[in-house]
Amino acid sequence: MRKSAVAATIAAILASPGVWAEIQINGFASIVAGSSLDDDESLYGYDSEIDFNQNTKFAIQVAADLGGGLRATAQLLSRGRNDYDVDFEWAYLSYDITDNLMLMAGRQRFNLYKYSDYIDVGYAYHWIMPPQGVYSLPFSSGEGVGLVYSTLWGDTDVGITYKYITSAIDDYVPSGTNVAPAPYSAKGHIVNLNFTTGDFEYGLNLGYVAELSYEYPDLIALATAVDGTGLFPADTGDEILPIDDSASIIGIHGKYDPGNWFILAEYTSIDLDPSAFALQDSAFVSAGIRFDSITLHATYGWDENTPQYDAYDAMLPVYNAAPGPVQAQLAPLMAGTKMALETQQQDSYYYTLGMRWDFHPSAAFKMEYTDFTNDKGPAADGQVLLMGVDLVF
Repeated sequence: MRKSAVAATIAAILASPGVWAEIQINGFASIVAGSSLDDDESLYGYDSEIDFNQNTKFAIQVAADLGGGLRATAQLLSRGRNDYDVDFEWAYLSYDITDNLMLMAGRQRFNLYKYSDYIDVGYAYHWIMPPQGVYSLPFSSGEGVGLVYSTLWGDTDVGITYKYITSAIDDYVPSGTNVAPAPYSAKGHIVNLNFTTGDFEYGLNLGYVAELSYEYPDLIALATAVDGTGLFPADTGDEILPIDDSASIIGIHGKYDPGNWFILAEYTSIDLDPSAFALQDSAFVSAGIRFDSITLHATYGWDENTPQYDAYDAMLPVYNAAPGPVQAQLAPLMAGTKMALETQQQDSYYYTLGMRWDFHPSAAFKMEYTDFTNDKGPAADGQVLLMGVDLVF
């Protein structure tokens, strides 16, 4: 079709009164500066040089009410650490099946944490950067379908969500590591149960990832070398590679906020098929007190990443039974396998002290200091100081 014909068709459609929708445009931004306080170590992407990109972001959200319970929502997000490239973080249709049940289809959130729905909106919470151990999934959005049910049980607001979502990225770096980025993909089911009774919010998040793949070239080469010896059990290489694996995720959270102060706790656990990915348990407790427009807060958290030694344990009897010359040839492979399985190992704790000043009805200035200590694995101890402004419009 010629461009003139396409233009005429679009003009005719737009001229029809029935296609006009009520459109709402909102946005948010975070302008954050930060620096590691250790000259030789980096933490959360910050080194000793002041960085303005790591957590700086800008977003526009457009919502169109098409009438009859049908809506279209899109969110464009630009992150400083991605060179301010603009991506669709959300792009979905929603339809009210009943007054209590809504269907969603398209690109939408992975709801696995308390703040999943607005994790990018820094203005919505007291930190500059939410606790990284708990909030550690490689992506926050994906393509799929979902059902959202909301109702009232006595004095309790209830929300139940089910989603089937798929997602893929090209530059995933596992938490607690500094390895080169590699492709990561996942397909899974998510169920959320959220409750609000007066000043108390609490919930349970469940996730089952039926298909997970992390295609890190060094791991693929290692698994190929292990299987290439012909000496070890046939599935040893598979127990190194996190490809076509499954995982289960459990998260619980609770918050009490009577107004002048609050306390919040959250816990997540990730269990995976045997691979170089570690089993992960993370938790934090955060509390704050408000003095008019000023909020002072403190957070303590811990993260435990436990290596899965299934592949190494399968190789060890073969290695121990081998003649001396064969052991000498296999020794580098044994050491490399053990090192790969321990890349994500971590037994760490941290505390964060921070301040939030709501100097404007739509903007807040924040400062926070985090001290991180790790007793196992490659992640180094560190300290980071952040300050910035979060705003909504």
